[in-house]
Amino acid sequence: MRLLVLTLLILSAHAPVFAAAPPQNEEEEFLSLEKASLEEALNIRTSVATKCAMKLRETPGLVTVITREEIQAAGARDLTDVLRYIPEFEFGVDVQGNLGLGVRGNWANEGKVLLLWDGQAYNETLYSTIQFDRFPVDQIEEIEIIKGPGSAIYGGNAELAVINIKTRSAGALKGSAAFAAYGQGDKARARNYAGYSYAGDLGGTRLAGDAFWGEAQRSDRRYADFAGASYNMNRASDLRPKNLNLYAERKGLRARLILDDYYLRARDDVDGSVISSGPAKIGFSSVFAEAAYVLQLPGQVRLEPKLNYARSMAWREENVSFPYDKKTGRVTASLTAFYKPAAAADLLAGAEYFHDAVNVDAVTSAESQYPNGKNKAAYDNAALFGQGSLDLDFANLTAGARYDKHSQYGASLVPRLAATKLIGDFNFKAIYSQAFRAPSIENIRLNPDIKPEKTSSEELEAGYKVSDTFFFSANLFNTRINDPIIYTVSPSSESYTNSDHTGTKGLGLSARYKNGRVRADADYLCYMASGNRVAAYAVPGHGSYLLAFPRHKLTVTASLPLAEGLSVNPSAIYLSRRFGYAGSGNLKAFPETVTADVNLLLKNRPLANLSLSLGVKDIFKSGYSYLQPYSGGHAPLPAPSRELFLKAAYDF
Repeated sequence: MRLLVLTLLILSAHAPVFAAAPPQNEEEEFLSLEKASLEEALNIRTSVATKCAMKLRETPGLVTVITREEIQAAGARDLTDVLRYIPEFEFGVDVQGNLGLGVRGNWANEGKVLLLWDGQAYNETLYSTIQFDRFPVDQIEEIEIIKGPGSAIYGGNAELAVINIKTRSAGALKGSAAFAAYGQGDKARARNYAGYSYAGDLGGTRLAGDAFWGEAQRSDRRYADFAGASYNMNRASDLRPKNLNLYAERKGLRARLILDDYYLRARDDVDGSVISSGPAKIGFSSVFAEAAYVLQLPGQVRLEPKLNYARSMAWREENVSFPYDKKTGRVTASLTAFYKPAAAADLLAGAEYFHDAVNVDAVTSAESQYPNGKNKAAYDNAALFGQGSLDLDFANLTAGARYDKHSQYGASLVPRLAATKLIGDFNFKAIYSQAFRAPSIENIRLNPDIKPEKTSSEELEAGYKVSDTFFFSANLFNTRINDPIIYTVSPSSESYTNSDHTGTKGLGLSARYKNGRVRADADYLCYMASGNRVAAYAVPGHGSYLLAFPRHKLTVTASLPLAEGLSVNPSAIYLSRRFGYAGSGNLKAFPETVTADVNLLLKNRPLANLSLSLGVKDIFKSGYSYLQPYSGGHAPLPAPSRELFLKAAYDF
């Protein structure tokens, strides 16, 4: 009902606001998205699915592009705010206060989604998880998302989706920019953060850098475990990110250094029980260093060699009940060749090698040590990949494959085939992909016989531009996961095993309306479990569901002009009922929820290049909680309460 009320408010506001909106003139400086037509927005070029720029409606993948303007308009506080408006995505609670992503109803934490930040893979190498609370969204220029497999190009962490994030300083920013934000929850301060970015040219060398510091808390509500113990999350669920991102480029040679430190505090332990001694500090620090070169050869050939080093200390914990201190390093060398033999053809081929090493500190608890007194381990992986695209009269055809050989678990070969075409106002896509999830360092330690899980996916999409202001699309998907790697936990141990198959199939719908500065988008996803044989994911008595995730999800966003430089941006997320454990063995149906936000954005007023946001998050106090998508003993984790959120940003 609340979603219906909000939608009616949006629609009722639309006509008079649009009629009263002042005409644009050359003196007004509006966002590029506001100035673009629907046709221009649909034809934005993306390279995430092919590594070669293609129009969004023709690229061989179900791809969503989120622009900086959309992130600003929504008043997003963090990356979870942004990603929750993708209907294929929904978050669940994993362990120790951390969130993980679900994709089309499938639990996708630990190496099934690849996240790239300015080209750096943020999946830590111990468990391959992603800490979504560490990313400064105000530094983002664009997010490209493949809502399906990407292993044929990206390898074993891109099984179900790829999230490729580019910052402003990577190319769009000229000069410097600063921002600061504050959020007030129902009971306490929810967050505050600040950042600074710079990009400029020094004697033909492009220099850029981002700095960010923030503090927030998961929630100011109360968490209760299955045994009845509880704690107030206010001042006991800290989220503390900070990072420095430096970049230099000269005549085809580019280098990047990222220093990233993030930690959280939580009292919900690995098995969900409340830690009686108080919140534990869990750290995730990383260093990324990369050098790459672009070499243009005669005959439309381009070579891109790259050398990358990543070092991290993930899940570092000093809690006396579970001390954990492991340092990992990965050295990656790759060479990619691009060849364009004709205007209608593109080819790429590449090779990649990486070496992983882990060192275990003596303070690490005995159950997390290697057997026989070892404190080190190392692994190697070599890969070959290739892809070709050919634009024919009836379709654009794409074929590619990747072969990986790992020193521990052996080989994986995954192909991809796609046919796409844009014909006037109509477009279609047909895609078949295989993908794999590579076992991580800790997966291998806990089960040396673990093997990769393998996914097969079929996707169909059709879209039609009904008019110059309205576009509609629909897609079908079928995802099958064989030999899924399943995590199990008990008070005394954790383990990983390959289980039987699982998967989902379903339907997605999308509608886009854009008329001048007025924009409205609606996206819907429906899934059902397909052939699930994993007991830890199942909902007994409801075979079409998987734990934690709603079968139906609808997102609605809009941007409506109120005056010159001022817009109101309402949005809402509807989730149908979900199933999760509310006690040991006690399965519960959680009712449908609506989370609604509104954000006022004032741009270039009262000063040019100044942006001011004032928003309210979760207006109706939905009481939303994150559920655990597997039977792991963790109780629902409360999300933030209603929050008043203010943000200011200025480009110098």
